[in-house]
Amino acid sequence: MMSGLLRRPFTRVLATRGVHTEARIAKLGYTLPTLPQPVGAYTLAVKQGGWVYCAGHLPFKGEGVSHARRLNLSLALTATFMPSRNYTENMKDLHIGRLGVEFTAEQGSELAKITGLELIASLKGAVGDLDKVKRIVKVNGYIACPDTFTALPAVLNGCSNLIGEVFEDRGVHARAAVGVTSLPLGVPVEIDLVAEVED
Repeated sequence: MMSGLLRRPFTRVLATRGVHTEARIAKLGYTLPTLPQPVGAYTLAVKQGGWVYCAGHLPFKGEGVSHARRLNLSLALTATFMPSRNYTENMKDLHIGRLGVEFTAEQGSELAKITGLELIASLKGAVGDLDKVKRIVKVNGYIACPDTFTALPAVLNGCSNLIGEVFEDRGVHARAAVGVTSLPLGVPVEIDLVAEVED
C-alpha cells in the first residue's frame, strides 16, 4: 500500500495580468468617450482572428479627458473652436477645418489626440478588455491641408504619443501621415489603426 502518500487537493491557479490598461488610462487623466454608431453600412471596428481593424475616426468635440487636460486642450484651440461647458459630453458635433488654414499644427496635434482616444474606445468595444491588446501595429493619419502645409508628422504625433502613453511598449507602431485636400464632413483629421490582440 502507498498509505504514506496523500493526494494533494487540486487547486486552480489563475494567472494574473501584469498589465492594467484601463487603470492606466484613468491614472493618466483620460476617460474613453462613448461614440455614436455609424449610420452607413460599416462599423467602428472589426475583430477578425487575432486582429482588430478600426475604421477611420473623426474628431468629435467630446474628447474624454479630465478637467485639467481639458483646460489645456481648450487653451490650445482657437476661440472660434472653443469647447462649450458640455464639451466632454458632446459626441454629436465635429471639429471642422483644415490644418494650415483654420488650425495650427499644435491644434491639429490635440485633435489627433482626441481621435486617438476614440480609437482606443472602439478597440475596447471590439475586445472587451484592453489588456488583451498585444500590439498597436499600424496607425494611418489623413490630414486635410493645403499643399504648403508640411507638418503632417507633428499633427499625427498627438495620436501616436497618446497610444504610447496608454499602451507603453505595446503602443510602438508603424504609421503613415498623409496630407489630403479634403476629408469627410470637412474634418481636419481622420485616423484609423490596426491592432494585434489575443484571439
